[in-house]
Amino acid sequence: MMSIPVAFEKFRRNLEITETESQKASHRQQSIRRELETALDVEDTFLTGAYRRNTKTKPLADVDIMVVLEDTAYLDLHPHEVLEAVRKVLAPIYGEDRVCCDRRAVRVDFGVKLVDDLTGDVVSFDVVPGFAEDAHYLIPDDVLAEWIPTNPKVHAELTTEANKAFSERWKPVVKMVKTWNRNHDHPIEASFLIEVMALKLLTGAWVGPYPLELRQFFTTAISAITQRWPDPARLGPDVSDMFDGEPGKLEAAQRALRAAEAVCTEAIRLERSGRTGEALAKWQELFGPLFVKS
Repeated sequence: MMSIPVAFEKFRRNLEITETESQKASHRQQSIRRELETALDVEDTFLTGAYRRNTKTKPLADVDIMVVLEDTAYLDLHPHEVLEAVRKVLAPIYGEDRVCCDRRAVRVDFGVKLVDDLTGDVVSFDVVPGFAEDAHYLIPDDVLAEWIPTNPKVHAELTTEANKAFSERWKPVVKMVKTWNRNHDHPIEASFLIEVMALKLLTGAWVGPYPLELRQFFTTAISAITQRWPDPARLGPDVSDMFDGEPGKLEAAQRALRAAEAVCTEAIRLERSGRTGEALAKWQELFGPLFVKS
């Protein structure tokens, strides 16, 4: 039976994007970008979001591609119009039933049937159309019916700095928390909120080991999630805006965080009492099959 530290190190490695996954993601995203560059007036395209920040969890879903467009006439229209223009380019190529407009992006679903979380496939991409403005970008928000400012490069810089300050453990812990979130049906609806909270909750010197840091995160997040969490770049709407007018969602997120804290506490207690096998089973209950218990 492996020890808890060995199990967590294996878990950390399981969350890393492999060369095969990177190559498949590269091939597919380059294909999407070529189609858009051919059909639309495109100023620039680049990968962004959690994949670019190296905080993406497996399976690789919702990999973000920013497409900077030149035709600023769209800014005078409802944001849905630019989303629909992108959808019309991609739907005939990837399938009408696999390309759809979301709140701020066009989702391209590759229809991968997942056998388990260890799949090396890339499930979907989110294509985010935008327009350059000064030192940031304007992207559509179909729900707010507004063009919202963002700067993904600032987000990437902040996560790099946080990871360095936390002895290169910040990104692994964030990936672990995101894996918990996905394994429990996304009680925190926008996984980016986990990163934003972690910028404040995972600071100072790394104390470790992973079980203690994770329990501490869940403990502090129970109350912290009730706060307003602004865009770290100080540009767009609050990252926590999915809870606005939705007290039930906020309460559900708190319950899930409290339950996660309880599992961490029990797993740590079991390990300290020498019941390593039971402790490993608790951690797998929290994180799912990417945490291997044997």
